[in-house]
Amino acid sequence: MLLNSQSFDYDTPRSRTRCAARLASVLASGGDGRIRLDAQGRNQYHASAVPSDALAYGSSTINSISAHAFDMLIGHWRDRLDQPVASADYFEGLGAIREQVGDYFGLAGEAAIVFAASGTDLEYVGLAAAYDGRPLTAVLLGRDEVGSGCVHSAAGRFFAGETATGARVAAQAAIDPAFAGTELIDIAVRDATGNPRSSAAVTAELSLHIERAAAHRRRAVVHVVHGSKSGLTLPALNDVERLVAAHGDAMTIVVDACQLRITPAVVRRYIALGCVVLMTGSKFAGGPPFSGFALVPASARDRAHPLPTGFRRLSNRAEWPEDWPGADRLHATANFGLLLRLQAALFEMERFAVLPEDRVTHVAARFGHHVMRLVKRLELAEVPGAGTNCLATETLRTLDLSARWPQCDFDAAKDMHGLIARETRRWLGQEIRLGQPVKTHPLADGRVAGTFRLSLSMPLLAEMAGLPDAALDARLDRDMSLIGAAISAAGAVHFAAPRSAPVD
Repeated sequence: MLLNSQSFDYDTPRSRTRCAARLASVLASGGDGRIRLDAQGRNQYHASAVPSDALAYGSSTINSISAHAFDMLIGHWRDRLDQPVASADYFEGLGAIREQVGDYFGLAGEAAIVFAASGTDLEYVGLAAAYDGRPLTAVLLGRDEVGSGCVHSAAGRFFAGETATGARVAAQAAIDPAFAGTELIDIAVRDATGNPRSSAAVTAELSLHIERAAAHRRRAVVHVVHGSKSGLTLPALNDVERLVAAHGDAMTIVVDACQLRITPAVVRRYIALGCVVLMTGSKFAGGPPFSGFALVPASARDRAHPLPTGFRRLSNRAEWPEDWPGADRLHATANFGLLLRLQAALFEMERFAVLPEDRVTHVAARFGHHVMRLVKRLELAEVPGAGTNCLATETLRTLDLSARWPQCDFDAAKDMHGLIARETRRWLGQEIRLGQPVKTHPLADGRVAGTFRLSLSMPLLAEMAGLPDAALDARLDRDMSLIGAAISAAGAVHFAAPRSAPVD
């Protein structure tokens, strides 16, 4: 185990409060502007840096840290929270996490592991693994169903005006001259009606762009998704195998599995195919925002060109493996916040790993059953999924609000989402967190329909797996009733119904 959760004694309540405040400050450091807390102690996604009692089914977007993980970190770091972590300790800490990530996925040295402060930052790892001196063609699959900044980072551009290292940069400028000529091609994962495209059609289009890139002496960096924002996996793994068989070293495949709704066995199949796999610890894993890690096949690491100097503004030395070419160019500074966020995420992953598989499957099935009851009760609809049963589809459901409110577009859903995050404690006596709206399909007038997402996380599954079946169903029934009340209340407020907050 990485670190153990246990009870800790404090000299005084004031000591506990001071430690908690300092830990929260560290957890909210070492990232771009998205990680910063407002006057209420929340980031822009309404997540806190301390444990929350919110009813949280929003892991498809972000989580607040669990009480278990928070206590674990305080117990391990309480005497060192007031001082910067030394670069040697940072190197050692990430080395331990690197070993445990490899063990978790059963990779036994088959992959190099790179850490970053967010899934969006991980896109730069894919570029580093693919770059061979030729200009790159980045083929991004499903820009609306991956991180919003990926349209920039996948093309080798800064996605914000600052980086996790604290560097001030020009947003959308190339991170290094090596990537100044990178072109971006966007491929949709859904058709014009909002239905998922077939794996065969997506694969054929990807293949076409790989061939075109090669014809123009460019190297293709092909993005596929395993568990998109709405749970899609495209193309199917068998079709990814066909792409590799057909094109081999003419491309690098980057698997966006940032939700981490993926099993170790599937990760190993991608690595065996030579794919770079991107995952975060802040969504399904249930860790605090933001953290991520990329698994790069050893063969790709061995043939990689030295890191361009632009990476000095993106990464610290310890975040890349010792033997990665050019990693010694990076600054040997430390990101204390990232280290602690990764430790918290690994803590949750290890708790989840010991759960019986059949129990996880059962809890996910009951979750799906109660979500569908909620959909029918509220006269909503479910956004069509890919029709495959896997961790991504079983633990994440996307609701179409426009079925009940035909005028509910994406902007209206964003407003309702904010109302739920801010007002449900006042309305219902319980704070509620849902996944942010995602763009999946158009309304009749061309506007994008409004959606919400409900999802399970590793901490939530660990909690529910221990419940007897009757208690599990009672818990889910209560939770979905509260969520239904919150959605109805937010809709009533937004669409100018009486401003009282009805409870279903």
